Amino acid sequence: MTHETDFLDLYRRLGVSPGCELAELKQAYRRHVALLHPDRRQGQPADARSAARLQRLTAQYGAAMEFHKRHGRLPGAPRESADPFAAPRQRVPHESLPQDRPSPAGNRSRGKLVVLLVIVVLATLGWMAHEASLKTSADAVEEDVPAQAVSPVIPHEAADADTVLHAGMSTADVRSLEGEPLAVHGDLWEYGPSWVRFDHDELVEWHSSPLRPLHTASGPSARLP
Repeated sequence: MTHETDFLDLYRRLGVSPGCELAELKQAYRRHVALLHPDRRQGQPADARSAARLQRLTAQYGAAMEFHKRHGRLPGAPRESADPFAAPRQRVPHESLPQDRPSPAGNRSRGKLVVLLVIVVLATLGWMAHEASLKTSADAVEEDVPAQAVSPVIPHEAADADTVLHAGMSTADVRSLEGEPLAVHGDLWEYGPSWVRFDHDELVEWHSSPLRPLHTASGPSARLP
């Protein structure tokens, strides 16, 4: 059995290293066998010790050849052997791929990138369509709602200066008439889609939207000359 063989003893007897080439091992083995072979001792008494050493050496060498046949390298040699006599090792699948052929990992990465780009494009288009739909709906509401149902425009002759917006009103008067604004940006107060603007704490401009009408007597918009 190869796992019971002392290969270091084999290399030591043959005078080679574990990382030697197959040809070097074979040459050393033949030379050593020639020295121990009984034919060299013709006419001399049989040497039991030499015969035992030769038998042991032959068994060790046979085990080394069997190991090389199975693993493509000598026992104790690095796995990546440069021995020209070594059996060609089986290539792993990725080594047999052509250089210009993309790897599966690269294909998966590019596929994920394409899917991500498609998702981003679809999300952008969906957001643009939603914004356009909201704008269209708001325009339709402003066009279709009857003016008398949403616009509390009071005739100027019957209007009371304290119940309608007019130029020169203070911020306190506007707050008392329209209530607290939803947002304040400096001199600009927003009441939803409607707004009013002040100049030095005096009302100078406004816009009344049908969606949230202001208390006006001169139409949806007015501006101080």
